[in-house]
Amino acid sequence: SSGINAEYGGWNKDRIAQELEYAGAYIKKAPNNESSWNYARGIITKNKMNYSDFPYIKELCTSLNEAHVPSPFLLHTLADINIEEGNHTAASNMFGTLQELDSIRKKYWEYRQNQLQTAA
Repeated sequence: SSGINAEYGGWNKDRIAQELEYAGAYIKKAPNNESSWNYARGIITKNKMNYSDFPYIKELCTSLNEAHVPSPFLLHTLADINIEEGNHTAASNMFGTLQELDSIRKKYWEYRQNQLQTAA
């Protein structure tokens, strides 16, 4: 099978899972390389899926976070997972940490945090 399925914006769920595992291997090697994180995020959004559809990503992020890997891309992904799960307090805390960890994007992280507070 070619792995193509219009229902998921182009790829079927198995193909998406394979690509996420591929991205995950590179995330593990270099957790501060934004490209691998963007690839994983892009696959999920382009195919109109959610992080919750692929437990591997949450498991990878949780493992890296428990190992205290200081990656803004990790925290961004975890914040988005928490938002999906309705845990806005945890996501807001992560956006607060990102304001310090990723000061170049401080205004963006403030914006994301404020959006959560407005939605609550």
